[in-house]
Amino acid sequence: MANKTVKYPEIVLGFAQKVRALRKQKKLSQQEFAEAVGIDRTYASQIERGIANPSLLVMLSISSALNVHITELLK
Repeated sequence: MANKTVKYPEIVLGFAQKVRALRKQKKLSQQEFAEAVGIDRTYASQIERGIANPSLLVMLSISSALNVHITELLK
């Protein structure tokens, strides 16, 4: 089996950009978004800037708050 190199920073940044774009598309402030997800606004900001690596449970909460399937956030 060939060794595949996974570029985590690109994945994290792609996730961050998708979350921010969807939040803005839904016209949610970061505070409203954070409350819907159940996280602190500063943590939501860190996620959107790609400096936080949310757990799977947080990603599921994000997808629920944005009303999209989790796979949409990972594309």
